[in-house]
Amino acid sequence: LWPMVRRAAAFLVSHGPVTGQDRWEEDAGYTPFTMAVEVAALLVAAELADTFEPTIAGYLRETADDWNALIDRRTYAAGTTLCRDHGVEGHYIRIAPPDPAQRDVIIKNRPADDAARPATDVVSPDALSLVRFGLRAAKDPRIVNTVKVIDALLEVELPAGPSWYR
Repeated sequence: LWPMVRRAAAFLVSHGPVTGQDRWEEDAGYTPFTMAVEVAALLVAAELADTFEPTIAGYLRETADDWNALIDRRTYAAGTTLCRDHGVEGHYIRIAPPDPAQRDVIIKNRPADDAARPATDVVSPDALSLVRFGLRAAKDPRIVNTVKVIDALLEVELPAGPSWYR
């Protein structure tokens, strides 16, 4: 098991937390979901490394910590119009472009004249993966604020009860 996990961890570390094409978004960038999975994977690999190759365990944990902090730097928007409209300090966005100078994301499967949106205006329940993978507490104000925005923008009432758009 360890040789496979080591190769997977090496792949993650060498390719970084940004992706050329996020599986769900079909766009390049940083997403809370993918980054949460990568951080969790590095931490699991570090646990195994403690037993099989202790010399790299610390490096894997440090990398996971750095990427965990990067989640907020790249995917948490504060002080935007969307924040003011919904009475929150900030919220996690759906995807951040790989280039910090790029402000818009292209939403696939939308008409070409309606596909570009400011990254800070696009939210997704995917940010809840930060709680599912143990990187943020459910009561963390950033998560609570994000849920408020998700509910305001994506919740719809169906005959069977509430549901949320992705």
